[in-house]
Amino acid sequence: MATASRSVWINAWEGDLAPSAAAERSAARITAHTRTSRYYGREATARLPQPTAEFQRSEALPKLKIVTRRRPRWGMVLFALVFAALLLGVSVVIPVLVSSAATGVESAVGRKDAREKELATAVSAFSAQISALSSPERVTEQAAQLGLGPAQSVHYVQAEIGTAAAAEGDTTVAGR
Repeated sequence: MATASRSVWINAWEGDLAPSAAAERSAARITAHTRTSRYYGREATARLPQPTAEFQRSEALPKLKIVTRRRPRWGMVLFALVFAALLLGVSVVIPVLVSSAATGVESAVGRKDAREKELATAVSAFSAQISALSSPERVTEQAAQLGLGPAQSVHYVQAEIGTAAAAEGDTTVAGR
């Protein structure tokens, strides 16, 4: 039912009644309630005052111009290039340099290991040569070639009691 016809119907219904005093009091309450429900309910429409006067700008609007080409921002371009170079340096060049340095260290360690093996081989060869040269058979053979032989008699030297014995390796002169 439309809003206008409902209002007309309610007013006609209220006009045909002959209420008692209690009914008038109830009607007053109902009317107050109905009017508030009409106002706050679905039938109420808010009417806001609309501004009618147009306002005037005190400043003139700037003239608009059409920009067809944007100027490059050299600062941003330079920053982007520097950032890209740093990123490239950090992510590519530095690991390559570290890897190269590690390879250099590994090759130096390999050379030192090879030199250590050479020296160990030389030490073992020299130890074998010393053992061969100092064997009792060889010493006997060399002494025979030089004309030396075993001692015919052994003579022991007696030290005087009370004199200090010289330590091995000390140079002593007789009588001093």
